[in-house]
Amino acid sequence: MADIGIIGAGSWAAALSLLLHENGHRVCIWSALPEEIEQMRRTRSHGMLPDIRFPEEIEFTEDLSLAMKDRDLLVLAVPSVYVRRTAASMEPFCRLGQRIVNVAKGIEESSLKTLSEIIGQEIPQADVAVLSGPSHAEEVSRSLPTTCVAA
Repeated sequence: MADIGIIGAGSWAAALSLLLHENGHRVCIWSALPEEIEQMRRTRSHGMLPDIRFPEEIEFTEDLSLAMKDRDLLVLAVPSVYVRRTAASMEPFCRLGQRIVNVAKGIEESSLKTLSEIIGQEIPQADVAVLSGPSHAEEVSRSLPTTCVAA
């Protein structure tokens, strides 16, 4: 069992947190928006995925250091426009060799860098991977078959 921090709280983050929990991992979801975390903690649901219920074992926090501390794996699941800013905020709490899996799609418009390049710039001590696929949060949250690729 791995201890996993999900950095972001959108529909893709929520779906992946359910999948990881169902596969026996401990999961903590972080959002920069305290009201978003409080709503998910209180209702055990996600506004964009109304059919799901978060199990009681899934934790929620607005404290980035707590979301990252002693985690075996971090899943960076923020929209691509926030990847650089979020990665820069993560850097002080990231240990050498920390595994970070980016699940956002896109490139940075101003630099044309891939998101994994941006993460590498902002968190040079991390070991960065990418998870992508022709998949949707709605499918994953309902445990429907889909395809993903990790690199």
